[in-house]
Amino acid sequence: MKKKVVGLARNFGWPIYKEGYEKLEADYVEIPCQTEKEIIEAVKDADAVYAPGERFSRKVIENMAKCRIISVAGTGYDHVDLDAATESGICVSNIPEYCSEEVSDQAMALLLACARRIVVSVNGVRAGEWDSLVDSRLHIKLKPMFRLRGQTIGIVGLGRIGRALVPKAKGFGLRVISYDPYIDPNIAEKINVELVDFERLLKQSDFISLHMPIAKGQRPMFGLEQFKKMKPTAFLINAARGGLIDEKALYIALTQGYVAGAGLDVTEPEPPDPNNPLLKLDNVLITPHSGYYSEQSLIDVLKQAEEEVFRVLGGGWPQNLINPAVKGNYIRRWQ
Repeated sequence: MKKKVVGLARNFGWPIYKEGYEKLEADYVEIPCQTEKEIIEAVKDADAVYAPGERFSRKVIENMAKCRIISVAGTGYDHVDLDAATESGICVSNIPEYCSEEVSDQAMALLLACARRIVVSVNGVRAGEWDSLVDSRLHIKLKPMFRLRGQTIGIVGLGRIGRALVPKAKGFGLRVISYDPYIDPNIAEKINVELVDFERLLKQSDFISLHMPIAKGQRPMFGLEQFKKMKPTAFLINAARGGLIDEKALYIALTQGYVAGAGLDVTEPEPPDPNNPLLKLDNVLITPHSGYYSEQSLIDVLKQAEEEVFRVLGGGWPQNLINPAVKGNYIRRWQ
């Protein structure tokens, strides 16, 4: 009987390696889903599943009678209940490296747009406010604006994306410091980044860029207490996870002058509520969680997600196994 591999997104781009399915005697089926009930129906008889972002709850996983691997087509995997997958003997894998350049580019783009007041400038020109934007005596709309070279960026999380941001920030003359309690100090030393504690990063940084994962149930790293410790001229950049920031506290901080502005590629929830007050502020830039995207990165993630499925259905282990504790249950169930 042929194996069944299910993708839950319409026109996402699979299959890339058609010969891989033929070799494994597997069929690829694309079934777009919106609700938990639809996901359960789509994956109940699947041997492997691609999970770009759909929620794999315990209820979904407990109804997966044949599945050996949930291959997350992306870096983040907080939409998959890892405990339930481990208990059910299902491997979960992700693609941790595929968009490091793109996301670090997005963070740098947001930083530059904030620093140079790009959106305010563009909107002002469209509104016929040229004189008030550039009047040499007043600079009403753009003030204050500071030279980028010599300022400090604090990178929260010095993983692959955080490290990819380092040379880009240094290329603009920024001093780079980082807070990451899990990083090997030798890695930071090798790329000439000073590791500091969180309090020092808050107080010294002119820009703070977030590149940390977020655990289930974790409280936001940035609330009103943290914003009050930042420079009033500082900008917060988030291209990681929306839950790292308390958005109500951010709104207060932005409107009370505790911080100068924010550039966000992620929100909590996504998409943001149309009535979210952050959307109405001139000193906030919000992009639609598009930092991962380039034509090259999409091909990379699809190829690598397929390769993980082929490894498991071919009798091996995924290269990027997120839940290594699954091995005992997997062997008992499938071997």
